[in-house]
Amino acid sequence: MNSFKTLEGPYIKKNTSVSFMMKHLLIALAPIILFSIYKNGYIPYKEGYISAIAIFYPLLFVLIGMLTSSLTELAFFKLAKKNLKEEMKNSYALIPGLFVALVLPLNTPLLILIFGCIVASFVGKIIFGGFGNNIFNPALIGVLFVATMFSLNIAENGGYLNEYEADTMSSATPLSVQTDDIGSYEEYVEPYGNLKDFIIGTTPGSVGETSGLLILLAFAYMTYKKILKWPITTSYIFTVFVMTYLIGSFNDLGIWFSIFHVFSGGLLFGAVFMATDPVTSPVTPVGQMLYGLFLGILTVMFRFLTSYPEGVMTAILTMNMFVFILDKIGSKARLNFSKATISFVLAWSLIIMMSLLIAGSFGEKEVDPNFNLITVNEVGNTFKYIVEQRGHNGFIKAEFVVDNGEITNFEILNHLETSSYFQKLYDEDYFNSLINSNDFDDVDTISSATISSNAIKRMFKNVMEDYNERKN
Repeated sequence: MNSFKTLEGPYIKKNTSVSFMMKHLLIALAPIILFSIYKNGYIPYKEGYISAIAIFYPLLFVLIGMLTSSLTELAFFKLAKKNLKEEMKNSYALIPGLFVALVLPLNTPLLILIFGCIVASFVGKIIFGGFGNNIFNPALIGVLFVATMFSLNIAENGGYLNEYEADTMSSATPLSVQTDDIGSYEEYVEPYGNLKDFIIGTTPGSVGETSGLLILLAFAYMTYKKILKWPITTSYIFTVFVMTYLIGSFNDLGIWFSIFHVFSGGLLFGAVFMATDPVTSPVTPVGQMLYGLFLGILTVMFRFLTSYPEGVMTAILTMNMFVFILDKIGSKARLNFSKATISFVLAWSLIIMMSLLIAGSFGEKEVDPNFNLITVNEVGNTFKYIVEQRGHNGFIKAEFVVDNGEITNFEILNHLETSSYFQKLYDEDYFNSLINSNDFDDVDTISSATISSNAIKRMFKNVMEDYNERKN
């Protein structure tokens, strides 16, 4: 009697092997890795910030990630007494570590990178049964653990800025430039050059996420080789573009606002390489379209409605949980597309409603929930404030003296911020820069102390807004 053998996923309708996919994936990633060597190695070397041997540190960073994930799976297979040659051949063990390294900042300490790669391979992949059985994207599981546990360590080590950028730019990444209003071209783009710099990739960011041009070329190459679920990528990027265009148009901003959001952060890299993971994304065309639409909705919501400006990683991991539902919808829609009508109506309704909701929120004056006014004492034209503003680790308490519309004295009373980061605000005379500024938004935040310096800036603005209301 003949027996049937069921192979593990991913299942792709193409007469090629998974090894074919992985080979061309690596080919697509090669220019991105080379560009990282140029941006984070050659440019700082050319400007005199690092030695010649340090040019190749980005490559070493990626190789260590790949080696770590490979050794993690090798050790597991050996302990489990499995056929090492056969298992390693079919597990593609280097992939989780490769993507962890490309998504993390270059200044991530190597021990933390190694930890993230071990978590990615073991927690994100092995405990689910290995390649083809995992529910969540393994690399993003590793990155999530690192971001949750070691974000302060990475920031203290330099964060997203290479040696040259740390001396010439003040904000960790373009998306970390937070203002109380929707922002402007001068605030979001000009500190890093122009939109061409965002497209080429000479802006701060993770190891492999900055060059939008090379990522789009990789997308075209993998689509040509038919190893990519292109509906996910196109619907994801299109959704973010449409939503940010609606938000920007409602607030009299040009199309630059949408281009900025598409080419900033990890959106393009996530849309091309992470969201299309063959194991953790839908297999049906309708499911893939819906997947991309909801990824876009979640990403825009996380960027505008939370204190964390990125959102791509969280959006992908969230939608990984709903893949089976989307594939059920997609399976029914193969024979009768009307079965998916409600899902598409829901997606587009959310796109329009959330865009208008977010757009309208910038026109309203809202009370800062992270600001507490403790006491105000008025003597003539002089106001003495005791206030609190939430920082990274808790509330920062300070005293202000405002006399005839000007801040004449400022003093930090206590705080829970990391001392080494907070000391940078004193070292760079940040407080006096705010006191002497005519527009607080013109004062750049402090790299590696972005959250704390932003909190202080908001505190200044909140105090002066309260003062102006009382005087009027």
